[in-house]
Amino acid sequence: MLETLTVIATLAAGGDRVDLDAPLVGERTTVFRADEVHLGDGRVLDGGVVFVQDGVIREVGVGLEPPTGAHVVEHDGALTPGLVALHGFEGGGEELLDSTRPFLPGADAATAFNPDHPDFTRSLDCGITAVVLSPPASILCPGTTAVVKTAGAVVVSRRAQLVLGLSTSALKADEFPTSYAGALAALDERFSEPKGAFRSALDGELPLLVKISTRSQIQRALGFLTRHRLRGALYGSYWAEEVVDEIKASAFSVICTPSDPGDDGRWARSIAALSAAGVRLGFGLDAPGRHPHCLRFGAAVAVREGMDPGAALTALTGDAAAIAGVGGRLGRVERGLDADLVLWSGEPMDLASEISAVYVDGKRVRGGER
Repeated sequence: MLETLTVIATLAAGGDRVDLDAPLVGERTTVFRADEVHLGDGRVLDGGVVFVQDGVIREVGVGLEPPTGAHVVEHDGALTPGLVALHGFEGGGEELLDSTRPFLPGADAATAFNPDHPDFTRSLDCGITAVVLSPPASILCPGTTAVVKTAGAVVVSRRAQLVLGLSTSALKADEFPTSYAGALAALDERFSEPKGAFRSALDGELPLLVKISTRSQIQRALGFLTRHRLRGALYGSYWAEEVVDEIKASAFSVICTPSDPGDDGRWARSIAALSAAGVRLGFGLDAPGRHPHCLRFGAAVAVREGMDPGAALTALTGDAAAIAGVGGRLGRVERGLDADLVLWSGEPMDLASEISAVYVDGKRVRGGER
């Protein structure tokens, strides 16, 4: 049943896009006017206006006049793109986990997508409109991630990233691989004579998501990735403060480790240092093990430690979508992109601000009348 749902969602997400040059039809148009419109790339429009029709953003600007008959939403607060959580297991359960072999590049996280699971309801309540479902990196290559929406049963990208495990979680005491040397030798072999997903990764068609933790693991991973001229993102930021220059030189993005209340200052300092160096960042979540509130909480903590608030919001929206390979559809308030929007009572990076409404594909799914 889950596979059937996923196929339907994928077909729906891959249909013809809206003709952006067609005239707006007032009765099918929703116009948002907000005190601030955060575009998802660091820019903010004061008194911004957004036109949405048929689930797609049609126009963005200031002083735009709505077409006759349009539904107008006046909002005293901020409008942002929907948040994108870059690593999670929502609704997947045991279907995302297979540790029977060290390499499972054909495993597809999208087959575990259960759009009716309450995990997605909790994410919507926190302004998260898309998540990257990922198999746990408990083996060297557990499969591919999938980008899904938290409402509407839509799979945005079925094969978003190829996951590699280069942390201690992928090593075993009594079966291969038992050491980093053995693990890297096996990966070298796969990429020296690549097939399937490894060929796609080597050709730049399928980015990597590489799970690491410690400083030595980061350096080991960067050496391997640079040697094979691969691209993608590292997942694990806690020790990154000590190797910022190496990460910057690699051109790899970083998915920040989820934050919990009570974490020490190193976690946030590493993120602030990476941001200051110009490394593209996004935030992981690992729900349902962590509550979806932790996504924005982590970004707010990083701001407290010196990260620019605009950069933090970009890491939750535009840059997150780009890291997941779906920047052409999600993450920004821009003409032609999906109308996944969140209305906030105040500044998005202020934890005192509350969510007033959430829209996915232009439909209100949280807040007020739908």
